[in-house]
Amino acid sequence: MDINTLVADAPLLVVLFVALIILLVIVRRFFVNVGAREIAIKERRYVGAKMPPGRVVATEGEVGIQADVLKPGLHFIKYPFERVVRKVPLIEIGSDELGVIEAVDGEPMAMGNIFAPDRAQNAHNNFQDPIAFIKRGGVKGIQLRTLPPGLWPIHPYLFRVSVAKATVIPPGKVGVITSADGAPLDAGRLNGKAIEGHHNFQDAELFIGRGGQKGPQVEILTPGTYRILTQSVSIENQNEYRPGLFTVRLYDATVINENQIGLVEALDGAQLDPRDYVATQVEGHDNFQNCNEFITHGGQRGPQKDILLPGTYYINPLVFKVIPETAKEVRPGEVAVVVSNVGKDPSEEIRKQMAAKVRERLEREEKEQISEAAARLDKLETEERAKSEIEQDLMLTDPADRRLDEGAHEAYVVPEGYRGIQETVVGPGRYYVNTLAITPIVIPTTNQTVEWTAGETPNTFDPFEVISKDGFTMQLEVRVVFRVKPEDAPFMVAKIGSIERLIQNVMHPLIDSIFRNQASESSAMAYLQNRHEEQERAEARVRAHLLKYHVDVVNVLICHIHLPEELMKTQTEKILAEQRQNMYNAQREAEDKRIQLEKIRAQADNQKALMAEIVGVEIAGKRAEQRKAAADGEAHYILSTGRAEAEKVRLMGEAQGVAYREQVNALGAQGVALVETLKVIGEKNVRITPDVLASGGTGDGAGSLGTLLLLNLFRERLGVSPAENGAKAGENGAKKSLV
Repeated sequence: MDINTLVADAPLLVVLFVALIILLVIVRRFFVNVGAREIAIKERRYVGAKMPPGRVVATEGEVGIQADVLKPGLHFIKYPFERVVRKVPLIEIGSDELGVIEAVDGEPMAMGNIFAPDRAQNAHNNFQDPIAFIKRGGVKGIQLRTLPPGLWPIHPYLFRVSVAKATVIPPGKVGVITSADGAPLDAGRLNGKAIEGHHNFQDAELFIGRGGQKGPQVEILTPGTYRILTQSVSIENQNEYRPGLFTVRLYDATVINENQIGLVEALDGAQLDPRDYVATQVEGHDNFQNCNEFITHGGQRGPQKDILLPGTYYINPLVFKVIPETAKEVRPGEVAVVVSNVGKDPSEEIRKQMAAKVRERLEREEKEQISEAAARLDKLETEERAKSEIEQDLMLTDPADRRLDEGAHEAYVVPEGYRGIQETVVGPGRYYVNTLAITPIVIPTTNQTVEWTAGETPNTFDPFEVISKDGFTMQLEVRVVFRVKPEDAPFMVAKIGSIERLIQNVMHPLIDSIFRNQASESSAMAYLQNRHEEQERAEARVRAHLLKYHVDVVNVLICHIHLPEELMKTQTEKILAEQRQNMYNAQREAEDKRIQLEKIRAQADNQKALMAEIVGVEIAGKRAEQRKAAADGEAHYILSTGRAEAEKVRLMGEAQGVAYREQVNALGAQGVALVETLKVIGEKNVRITPDVLASGGTGDGAGSLGTLLLLNLFRERLGVSPAENGAKAGENGAKKSLV
């Protein structure tokens, strides 16, 4: 086609182009394309009925915004009588969200209601059919029905949508629900009753429809995720909040640790009987985790008998108050007296029986104590006087004391099953007991010590300041050892309450009075000197007095007696003087004894010699007699033999003389002497010649030397000295004279 042809057809092309544009405009006016994630809102104009007053959207083709919406796709509209006002995106509810709907059109809400019930019973298909909502009686206001997660074509002119987050209860927590709408609470109730079928408050419409009550609810939410109608945020305006039907508050789950118990006090329920301390036990509440069962079965307000053992519990803190408490442990050497706040009230007959039993037992023990005390004091005074003194001192017949012993007080010891102090005690061990229903009083059964001394120890009081009979102030340090027998523990508790009260209110004033009275009966020095007797007397009195409180006294000791300084000084000087005198006397006696001892010791030391001398004298006497007898025999022997020897010598001498005279006559005197000398020299091998001989003089000298040698040889032969020769000669002369 050439240029000329195109120029000739130009007007036609312009017309066609304009016609195409007009056609497109007309088609667009009559046809509307709605995207996959949006809806279109129509409006009817010019022709049609007028909407009723107060109506927001038209449901019957009236002029105005139509309730019917255009869903995704291509739609034909009656232009110019209808037009698309706007396109809006689909409402998207996330997986952890829920959609809260507020209807701006519909039936008016009933007076007093805050949230609108779904009268259409979901004929509107989760608000996707506005016409059904209006025609089926939908109520204006925030709807109880919510939108689950998903995409929803919601009419923006009829419904305002806000988003609420799903309620998440983390582990270890409980969710406590408070409803902002519903029926009023029952009279006297603090929490709304449980409603069946609302699926943990996720079906708000059913909750309201079945009579759910406004206010705190007895039911709770345990750990998990829930889509509950709570406060929501407007999609169009993030700063706009809409109230929810329910408010969820998180509380910690109740955790009872090891060695603990949980004491439970109900804050809601039936009225507690004013005579009861603990509510009547009910079943089925699953450790107070099912509040509805507790309420419906008649659970009462106040302390509960059941307890919680170690573990984790999901309990509504608005219904039950849990008080953790340490488990009770009774150690060895202790017992627990149980005071029961539950059970039957003891009748007057039971009380009289128990009082009589206690009185009989007390009288028996009093007699035993009196006999024992009298035996203790028997060394000090007669038994009759001792008994009289103890009985008079104790005033056992005093009416006031009798009334006390008969149980004129509020506490009673009762048998098992009755309310009061139980007769049976509990031994050592660990116990999980309800201290609201049962009060254990731990009583030591081993020896306990109370001291009145200046030391800083438990159960210690200041020393006693007492005045003696002679007016001196003494300070006494005293120790009392006592014990409570296991079988006596309930009666002691009934009498005084506890060991602490026993020490403070009974023992301290009682023993103070006893020692003051006793000290006033004796002088200070006598009290000190008679310490043992005073201690025994005080122990007897204390033992008998404390018996009325069912306490066994082991012993009473006077540890120290502090006398006044001036008295001690005088007494010390007196004692020192006496001690000195005693010392001197002792020294004198010691010296006397020492003298006697030395005398005895000397006698003992010389006893051996003395005995030896005595025996020697006797031996000497015997020897003298022996020697006398021997001498007499010897003398007789000598006399006899002497005579014989004399005769023999005489005869031999005479013969010798005759022989010598013959030799002399033959050899001469010197010759005979020389012969005898040589004979001896030969027999004895005597050297007669010296190694060096000096001689001089005449021949007479040689003769004199020879003579001297001969004489010496004769002496040696005979074995006598010259002096002995004289003695021998005298003796021979005496013998000769005897002969």
